[in-house]
Amino acid sequence: MRCSPQLSHRDFVAVLSRCSTRAHLEQLHAHAFVAGRAAAQTTTFHLIRFAAFRLSCLTYARHLFDATPHPSVFLYSAILSAYVSAAATASSYAHAHAHARDALALFLRMLRHGRPAPNQFVYPLVLRAASGVGVGIVKSIHSHACKSGFCGHDIIRTSVLDGYSRHGMMADARKLFDGLTERNVVSWTALVSGYARAGKVGDAIVLFERMPERDVAAWNAIIAGCSQNGLFVEAVGIFGRMVGAGFRPNATTVSCVLSACGHLGMLKIGKLIHCYAWRTCVGFGSSVLNGLIDMYGKCGNLEGARWIFDEVSDRSLTTWNSLINCLALHGHSKCAISVFNEMRGEGVEPDVVTFVGLLNACTHGGFVDEGIRYFELMQHEHGIEPEIEHYGCIIDLLGRAGRFQDALNVISDMRIEADEVMWGSLLNACRVHRQVEFAELAIRKLLELDPNNANYVVMLANVYSEGGLWEEVRKVRKFVKEENIGKKLPGCSWIEVDRKTHRFYSGDDAHPESENIYDTLEDLAASMDL
Repeated sequence: MRCSPQLSHRDFVAVLSRCSTRAHLEQLHAHAFVAGRAAAQTTTFHLIRFAAFRLSCLTYARHLFDATPHPSVFLYSAILSAYVSAAATASSYAHAHAHARDALALFLRMLRHGRPAPNQFVYPLVLRAASGVGVGIVKSIHSHACKSGFCGHDIIRTSVLDGYSRHGMMADARKLFDGLTERNVVSWTALVSGYARAGKVGDAIVLFERMPERDVAAWNAIIAGCSQNGLFVEAVGIFGRMVGAGFRPNATTVSCVLSACGHLGMLKIGKLIHCYAWRTCVGFGSSVLNGLIDMYGKCGNLEGARWIFDEVSDRSLTTWNSLINCLALHGHSKCAISVFNEMRGEGVEPDVVTFVGLLNACTHGGFVDEGIRYFELMQHEHGIEPEIEHYGCIIDLLGRAGRFQDALNVISDMRIEADEVMWGSLLNACRVHRQVEFAELAIRKLLELDPNNANYVVMLANVYSEGGLWEEVRKVRKFVKEENIGKKLPGCSWIEVDRKTHRFYSGDDAHPESENIYDTLEDLAASMDL
């Protein structure tokens, strides 16, 4: 690239917009230095934004910032924006947290120097960074903004609202929302997202329906909220409404609705969304590709999942995890372990999710020794502390193998309390192996966690009956009756007829057509000689 020493600012920006590599950036930076433009902060501003947002080279952007003797508020805004954007798109929580802390450190440096003072553009960026670190920091920055005379700016109040909602402080977030002089689509979306994250998805849907206007981000917020809270059918339905309303889904939309399809096993609809994304050129970035692998895998189409995986040239850790977990889910244990070894061979460092999939694979395949080895490898070689999911997998693995004392040893050494899922899986293994003593221990622990759950006592009675201990069965039944432990939940079934879903409970007569249904069942039973 050749640049004239007489290059004007307009020409400089025009040339920069045509650059595409770091080599171009370095050449243009050198030209600015030779031409005496390096001291011009408008030049540095454009170089920082190009390095951070076009090349994703945050290190070079920070180098440009640090080389400026007295950076203006606009340069602070540029580098803070770069850190916040990097945190939002980071591949892991640790990286996102590090970028957020770097942004906050810059803000503290700004305050220590006294000049330039933060303005209405700096505070929202810093509040966004603070929301990824802790609500206490959000409150402190909010207080500083108010003392500096910026509390009345709606853009700052919206940023505080978003920070509070990200930490589940919905009462405070709602108070700020109600106090806004002008509520725009950003403030509405922040509150919708907050309610969904707090598990109040009903409130989120009500608020979404009240929105005077919506954009793609608002639709994404409610679709993601429904999907994250288990309302997968609703997520798919809202996606249909979004497309019908004329909005064009982006990569975030597609990845969220693909996740919902995967959980529902809706392969046909998942394929239609795949075709829609391809036809409308949504863009097959990492989030969409990972979503497709996850959807195809959960729907049982492992060939489709593997084909997409093989087509990905730049595989992220999430891409590897998606395939490992899908293979483990469907019992392809050896294939899952093979993919893990392939991943390590390419130098990709596993994380907590990787080992959940790997331990699941060992559990389904009955690979006890391999599971124990991976459990130890996770801790000693990769420095990953086991979480409840890892402990659940290893206890399930040991229980299925009949190694109950080893399972109890793991539970006693845990740094966290065993939950119902863990004791329940151990109890189920006791039933299979007819281990009455360990079953009684598991039942005691389960009833401590949930005293009114009759299902646990029924499982203990099953263990006794399978062991021929009929006197113990009688005692259990007497105990259930005398203690008035809650009834076992009736079985429930769904059926779809003419695009309407009907739900039935065992012994239920609430359905409007229940009389006809039972008459038909009696006719069927008679014809089958039941």
